Amino acid sequence: MSKDQVSQGFSLVVSRKIRERRRDAGMSQRTLASHLGVTPAAVCYYESGSRTPSLNVLIKIICVLGFSLRDCIETLEAAGVVKQKKR
Repeated sequence: MSKDQVSQGFSLVVSRKIRERRRDAGMSQRTLASHLGVTPAAVCYYESGSRTPSLNVLIKIICVLGFSLRDCIETLEAAGVVKQKKR
């Protein structure tokens, strides 16, 4: 699997997690945007996968919505997008 395919897979998983967790929290895009210090349009872009949040914004999203990058990586592993490293 190429680096671009992994990157696209990660972006897709993150965008779905953001939308799913925001909705589960009963939060609007506008409210999430306010917590993150971005515009509601930016949240819309993140959720659609059109844009990937910066690392700083991603960390804020994780804190506000309560999911981890590990959740995203496990989803990618289950889908066969990345291989689990053996320890």
